[in-house]
Amino acid sequence: MTQTSTKQIIFKPWQMALIVLLLIAVFGFLVAYLLKSETARPIVIEPQRLSSVQLSALQKVIEPMGGVRFFSADLLQIQQKISQLSWVESVSVRRDWNQGVVVAVTARKPVANFGSDRLLDANGVVYEPADSGQLMDSRLVNLHGRDGESQQIMQQLKQVNAWFAPLGIHVQDLILTPRQTWVIRFNNGMRIVVDYENTEQKLYNLAIQLKTALANDFAKIDSVDLRYKNGFAIAWRH
Repeated sequence: MTQTSTKQIIFKPWQMALIVLLLIAVFGFLVAYLLKSETARPIVIEPQRLSSVQLSALQKVIEPMGGVRFFSADLLQIQQKISQLSWVESVSVRRDWNQGVVVAVTARKPVANFGSDRLLDANGVVYEPADSGQLMDSRLVNLHGRDGESQQIMQQLKQVNAWFAPLGIHVQDLILTPRQTWVIRFNNGMRIVVDYENTEQKLYNLAIQLKTALANDFAKIDSVDLRYKNGFAIAWRH
């Protein structure tokens, strides 16, 4: 009976290092070859959730970038470029083996008009819509103030609506003047003016008064001036 034996090959450290370097060199060559030989392709836009106007505006930003290569495309740079559009809430840029470099965008959803030429989303972000036809939508509340005050204005809107909702009314126009005076007009036509001193307390107290002591006269009130330390002034409808 013949016995066979296998001989184990043992590489010396310098041989192992040489093999590793060789593999790295081959891998690097293959990567360089793929990068050099790949064909540039247009960036693909996923049109879901975008209007035709938004899609067109996005294409105008992407077109100057030209074709991009699958492996060497700078995804972060593409994302940052698209994020400069104020109406864009979020951007996703990814590589897809079948389509190439793919861009998906989520557009901001307006909850209010901000001035006459911009909109405000639920996060209090002021932005210019891709479609100017969205401006001054009569279904939205109208807010006015400085850009840096948008969060404050949004918070005030929510608070006032909550206090006055039991009266069956909601804010239609809300203005914060440069002197920090609030001008509020409700959907029933009633207007309120209040200054920056104890603003919330004055508005809350008025809401209580309109539900109790002034309940019978509520429909007759044209405007209320709360810019007084003790009390307020009422102008009646004619």
